[in-house]
Amino acid sequence: MSSPIPPLPSVGDFIAAFERFVVVPPKRRGPSARVVLMPQGDPDVAARIATGECGRLRVSGRALVPYVRVLEAPGAPDVFEQIEQGLLDNLPDGFGRLRLPRYRLVRTFAQARSRERDPGVRARDLRDKCFVERRKTSVLLKLLRAISLADVPGMASWAWQPLRQLFEVLPRWLYGRRQQRLMMGKDGWFRRWAGIPDGRGDFFAQHEEVTGREADALLCALLGDLEDAVRRRRISPWVRRRRSRFVLVVPKAGAARSLTESVVEGFPRAVERTKSTAVALLAVGYQDEREAPQSFATATNTVDSWTPGQSTGRGRSVHVAVPPQDGRTDVEADSWFRSYPEINPGGRTPSAVAPRLEALALAVAGVVVLSLIAYGGMIWFPRAADTRCLGATVPGARSAPPGKTTGRSPKAVYQEALDTIKNQNDIADVAARVNHAMVRTVVYLGVPALADTWKDAIYSGAIPELRGIALAQGEFNGEAARVSDKVRLKVRVEDAGMRFSKAPEVADRLAREIRAEPSGAQQIMGVVGLAQSRPDTLKARDILAAANVPMVGTVATAEAMQRSDLYRQVAPDNRREARIAAAFARHGNLVEISPGRCVPARRAVVVADPEDTYSDNLSTRFVEQIPDARTIWYSAQPGKASERRVPPDDRTEWARTLSDMARIVCGRIKEDRRTVLYWAARQNEFAAFLDEFDGRAECNGRLTVLGGDDLTGVVVDDQKPSKRHPGVRLYYAAHVLPDGYPPNSMGRLFRQQYLDAYGDDDRWSDDGRAPLAWDAMRVLSTAVNTAYQDSHSSLLTRGMVESDLVKGVGGPNGIQGATGILAFANGGKVPVNKRLLILHDTSDGPEVSLECGALDSEEEKTSWGPGGAYDCPRDARDPGRA
Repeated sequence: MSSPIPPLPSVGDFIAAFERFVVVPPKRRGPSARVVLMPQGDPDVAARIATGECGRLRVSGRALVPYVRVLEAPGAPDVFEQIEQGLLDNLPDGFGRLRLPRYRLVRTFAQARSRERDPGVRARDLRDKCFVERRKTSVLLKLLRAISLADVPGMASWAWQPLRQLFEVLPRWLYGRRQQRLMMGKDGWFRRWAGIPDGRGDFFAQHEEVTGREADALLCALLGDLEDAVRRRRISPWVRRRRSRFVLVVPKAGAARSLTESVVEGFPRAVERTKSTAVALLAVGYQDEREAPQSFATATNTVDSWTPGQSTGRGRSVHVAVPPQDGRTDVEADSWFRSYPEINPGGRTPSAVAPRLEALALAVAGVVVLSLIAYGGMIWFPRAADTRCLGATVPGARSAPPGKTTGRSPKAVYQEALDTIKNQNDIADVAARVNHAMVRTVVYLGVPALADTWKDAIYSGAIPELRGIALAQGEFNGEAARVSDKVRLKVRVEDAGMRFSKAPEVADRLAREIRAEPSGAQQIMGVVGLAQSRPDTLKARDILAAANVPMVGTVATAEAMQRSDLYRQVAPDNRREARIAAAFARHGNLVEISPGRCVPARRAVVVADPEDTYSDNLSTRFVEQIPDARTIWYSAQPGKASERRVPPDDRTEWARTLSDMARIVCGRIKEDRRTVLYWAARQNEFAAFLDEFDGRAECNGRLTVLGGDDLTGVVVDDQKPSKRHPGVRLYYAAHVLPDGYPPNSMGRLFRQQYLDAYGDDDRWSDDGRAPLAWDAMRVLSTAVNTAYQDSHSSLLTRGMVESDLVKGVGGPNGIQGATGILAFANGGKVPVNKRLLILHDTSDGPEVSLECGALDSEEEKTSWGPGGAYDCPRDARDPGRA
């Protein structure tokens, strides 16, 4: 079949370039462009090219791209009527409905007439006439008109007058406001076109301006609407299928000063005003002396240069010289037309069914999402209104019976644990001498129990920690006695002094002893303990690290402890504890605002000792999570009157005495009842502070306290805050669950060992220091055994042990500890997502309000609160446990 386009030389390349310009995707488009065919002889040849191009745009009665053909003939509708109707008739399948709101408004507005002389009244009159025309095609406006009974004469209409304002006057006013925004928006073209300053002007007052330049206004409105048709409503399945430009074809030159000529002539300026990218105009015969016609070959290069552009600037234009047809057929052009008989819009074949199915799927998905949101709202709103005070959220948890203090002194109880360790050391020596068992030494560096009173002994934590070390030694040496590839451990107890004051001296002595060991005869495999984050503890850590001694901390939590390559710990650090505590304060109903009614905290007051590494670090991390918190610095140590350290900002202040602290805390609570006190200081002054606070009449003893892990269960049990201070609600962090709640699998083993050794009424059965010490020994023992099994040699070194600690004992899944999973990331110093609890103190003992972290193999508590309402904070590093 021959092509309707004359096969002139290079015309095929030109048509291909023009069609590439038409089908370029929206995101890669440059400005709209005008292409004018200039006859150089017979004008019919250029007209045949334009008409033939229309044949390529519509094949078998189906438009491949949206286009319109404009005819200049007597009696034909004007050019804009032809464009509007032609576009509606020549849309591809799946294009959807074409809306032209600005064009139809401008056309109606230009044709409207008003006899009113007052400018304001005239503008409203013209608005009403445009509204009446719009109502003729709007089902909704027709319905509102019918409801208003405006066309019904008599009493019925008069009686309906109040609601007529709603159904007739209000829609008219809203219509005017919407058209005002549509046409006078600051980013629209009309304000610039009419020369109206920003923030001023009424569109319906611009009637003379529009009627004076009607053709230009209609062209700009049309281009703006066509641009919106492919740029807006990206969620619409119809809009996303609109991949091609609109093509306007004018196959015959209009008469001088005709509307057709004005449209073709004004097209580039209208493109510039509207920033149009969605239209390609192909016209015939328009004369412009400023542009020299180009050959088909040159014009091809020109049109191709437009295709990659993405700017929205000045409208582009090219005039193409169309030579007369001499009767000969250009073989190359004829071959191209035969190979490509129609435009290729790219993508899939247009379908009118596909967007409908997609729209249905989106509607169904929307209904599902809205239903889920509504369902979530139904669940959430009752919870948001829930003001029940947060107590036990772990079912069945209860504390152990109150512990007893025996008639023996603390020194005697402490010595009992020392004797247990000495006996186990003797057994290991006998095994080494008789059975040639592999025996190595672990140093425990901790505080002693030297006090004569139980109060000081309870607060020091020396007894439960040493008991945990003794129980771990017995358990692991018992395993080594049953198999041949494990190492028996002797424990050497070193006195670090109260508050670890002697720790640097002991570390220095150990370092000299280690350096004096004969080559290849390393006996000390590491150090456990280092239980307090104090300056002397840090000095001891650095001395041991310089001697290449691996260290595993027990209950120390300050992040400064981790600044050594040879140190790691089994307790979660202050960063994790503060994140969990802050989440608990923000979401949990812990602040009592009236009897039995509690709400989450809105503000916080933090008590901290800036001279204490642990306290300073914990308070800083908590304030990072709650920026509105106020901090009170207090140091009770003689000689540390901390005026030397200036508060960093106006949200931090000093308290010289506990009475001063109580006064400040009470003032903050009076400012906002929803204030929680976060006790990041040590345990020693807590009971005395509560006594001072109770003495202040203005707060009536009502206080909510959230304490750090230094307020252990045995300390709380000794001070009995819930009994002695009825107005205090106390929550505090802990590392183990109360005795009555089933622990994890390794925790059950430890608890049974402790029960067998010390009875079920021991004071420390709920204390976390004993199982943490047990876990620290387990980490170091596992590293020693792994190093020994890998080397198969008696030349076991600390470097081999440290290498296994660096890799993470137990691999990425870690090992099971009495306090939870101990999973160290490669090179990590703290177990990832280590288990932590927040306990609520009651007159009957503690109950579990929060449990977060890795509990057991493949079991992790990831939510807390009633019904698991809130997510547990998780560490950034995750070893990827399977």
